[in-house]
Amino acid sequence: MPGGRLSVPAGFERIRDGHMEIVARHDTRSWLVPVLRAAPHDWSGQSVEHRRGGRGGVVTLHVNGRPCLIRAYRRGGLPAWLLRTLYFGRRPRPFRELAVTESLRNRGVPVAEIYGAAVQWVLPGCYRGWIASRYIAEAATLWEWAHRQTATWDRNAVFRCVGQAVRVLHNAGGHHPDLNLNNILIYGSADSPEVCLIDFDRAHSEGTRLPQTELARLERSTRKLDPQGQFITNDDLRLLHSSCAEKNA
Repeated sequence: MPGGRLSVPAGFERIRDGHMEIVARHDTRSWLVPVLRAAPHDWSGQSVEHRRGGRGGVVTLHVNGRPCLIRAYRRGGLPAWLLRTLYFGRRPRPFRELAVTESLRNRGVPVAEIYGAAVQWVLPGCYRGWIASRYIAEAATLWEWAHRQTATWDRNAVFRCVGQAVRVLHNAGGHHPDLNLNNILIYGSADSPEVCLIDFDRAHSEGTRLPQTELARLERSTRKLDPQGQFITNDDLRLLHSSCAEKNA
């Protein structure tokens, strides 16, 4: 079952193999396609470094010395009881996320570098999906950093960078409906932290919403994880808001 009107971004190609449909970046095809084709049952020949993600769907593989993150699409909430990995539709979410993320990356938004995505058609209009992206060494989610203080990045610099990244996202026309503390990666040197926004499932590359929409969502996730403000303070949030409001961000 083909994926409908699939717009493949420049530099990517579509490969069909039986019930599998894969979109891979040209320079990753030789090593990524076999890995995605084997998902999720036959990664025994690869080095699995660790798993992360709230739904247990992210795997770090080392393929010929290349670290790569592969995230399986898994439902949350009540639908997960019946349809854990199954999705419906003729425009698969992995391919849509790939296209949106690549579009935003080309506009200068600090997003994850996508290598490819795959869909396994179970029935007409019913599929399982995966997306592969670059592994960023030494990266921590914003929540991991705030909760564990695993790195020595300057606190003000971190929240300033996050606010600026949200501003850049909106300047580029992007909208992330699930921006939360676990969808923001912090990495780089101690005196110059960098930010990477991840997990653009259900996101848009053309939108008119104000940055305050994302900031409000991010603040709600903060208070859900840290209701007492023990790890992320009101001063941190104020700095994030003011940095996002800077016109030169």
